[in-house]
Amino acid sequence: MEGEDVKQLEWIPDLGRIVIRFPYDPMLVTEVKTIPGRRWHRDQKIWSVPLERVGEAARILLPLGFEPTPQVEKILNGEVEGLAGLAQQVEEAANQDESYQDGWSVSRLNEAAREALVQSVPATIWLHGEVLEFDRGRHRQHVFFRIVDKAEEDDRPSASVTAVLFQGQKERILERFRETGTELTDGLQVRVQVKVDLYVQNGSFQVVVEDIDPSYTLGEIARRRERILEQVRREGLEDRNRSLVWPPAPLRVGVLTSPGSDAWKDLIHQLDCSGYAFQVTLYGVHVQGERTEADVLAGLEYFEQRASEFDVLLMVRGGGSRADLMAFDSLPLALAVARHSLKIVVGIGHQADRSVLDELAHSEKTPTAAGQQLVERVGGFWEGVRDRVLGVMSAAQRLLMVHRAQLDSSRSQVVHTTRNSLLEQQHSLQFRIGRIGTAASRCIGEERGALKMKRRRLMDLPLRIIGGARQLRGERSRQILARAQQRLTLEEERIGFRTVQLRGADPRTILARGFSWVRDGSGRTISSADGVSPGDKIEVHLADGVLDATVESSRDEASGDLSS
Repeated sequence: MEGEDVKQLEWIPDLGRIVIRFPYDPMLVTEVKTIPGRRWHRDQKIWSVPLERVGEAARILLPLGFEPTPQVEKILNGEVEGLAGLAQQVEEAANQDESYQDGWSVSRLNEAAREALVQSVPATIWLHGEVLEFDRGRHRQHVFFRIVDKAEEDDRPSASVTAVLFQGQKERILERFRETGTELTDGLQVRVQVKVDLYVQNGSFQVVVEDIDPSYTLGEIARRRERILEQVRREGLEDRNRSLVWPPAPLRVGVLTSPGSDAWKDLIHQLDCSGYAFQVTLYGVHVQGERTEADVLAGLEYFEQRASEFDVLLMVRGGGSRADLMAFDSLPLALAVARHSLKIVVGIGHQADRSVLDELAHSEKTPTAAGQQLVERVGGFWEGVRDRVLGVMSAAQRLLMVHRAQLDSSRSQVVHTTRNSLLEQQHSLQFRIGRIGTAASRCIGEERGALKMKRRRLMDLPLRIIGGARQLRGERSRQILARAQQRLTLEEERIGFRTVQLRGADPRTILARGFSWVRDGSGRTISSADGVSPGDKIEVHLADGVLDATVESSRDEASGDLSS
């Protein structure tokens, strides 16, 4: 049988031992060597263990795929050729006084203990306690685990018993448990129907599981959650995190979940499809099993120390059974979430059931729903910002229209005032020119009249004085001529000065000096840099023509010295 692909525990009466058959595998050899009393039979190339070690061998080897023969199965169940069979042999041997003159054998002691145990405990009893070490062997045909008692505030077992769930009962019991919507797993409080037994071979005490009460477990889960919530309430923390105000735009997002999980992928897909600039930081944790509490506590502490760098913290995981929620039903986790500085969103993927953390933080049904919550809040904030920007733009547009109307009114007033001022100056200049010409003509006429009168008077002088007065007349004539010339020169200068003044006030003369007259496209005079904008068309009137120009820019500067 050495070459056969079989892993088996077989009873060999001639050898008086349990033979372990398996194809050579170094790993299996290592496991067999851990069994006390094992022996290697070199000639037959087999391993064997004594009958009293069959229970221990079964615990080690059955999870590794070994199958007991029917006879060994009966020995393990205490039927024939095993505990009960050996008890009968011990009982028969006990009648032979000579066999026990030197005292009891170990077998007799164990059989007596087993008999006392069986007689003192009912055939089946309902046993309740916490499941341990079930997850480690749940995939094996025969599952060995422990059922323990724990004190109220102590995680260490105060009492423990080994339980076995044989293949024949395993699927029926587990399926019945699954009908409640959860899975049998470590940490659950269970109520199981068991048969008590003691293996004579190694004196080990254990219970064989025959049935289970799933409703008891569900009730214990609910009571455990309520005890945790009651403790949180006593510390006044039940609403602390849930009442934290949402940030206006929660874009800086911390996430606690398992990297690469469907929950992580669903969340990231939701945020990426939104089009908003979410900044997501992942802290990878286990979301199921014994490591969940320690991992999540470490993640919460990580984000607590960096709370100023984030707006919100998400705790997400995919769907699962009710028992999966127990990883989050922890008093340390509940207190850490309730006291956390960041707004926490819990989306653990359960449509019907809620964990303790769902009661203490903002709760969403799924990771996708948690992502949608963030997208909706950022979208609402963006809509508000856009509405405010549109309001500001509308108000600015109305204000620009008002100022533009005021500017147009001021421009019209400036043009009208300038035009009236120019007309008044032109009329005044024309009036002054007329007055200067009239005054000059009157003065010249008066002087000429006076000169004629003097000439006449000179011509009417007696001849007697003509001779004597020739010299005087000549002198007088020269004086008169000089005075007339002087007066004429003075008047001419005055007339010239007035003429220069009139010419200086003439717009054509002003333009000839290098000044210009600037008008816009509609013909209105531009007197200020505020009256034009870049890109406007203007006309620049010079002494000898008109320039068409486009405004590129304007400067609000002092004119400087224009006297040159």
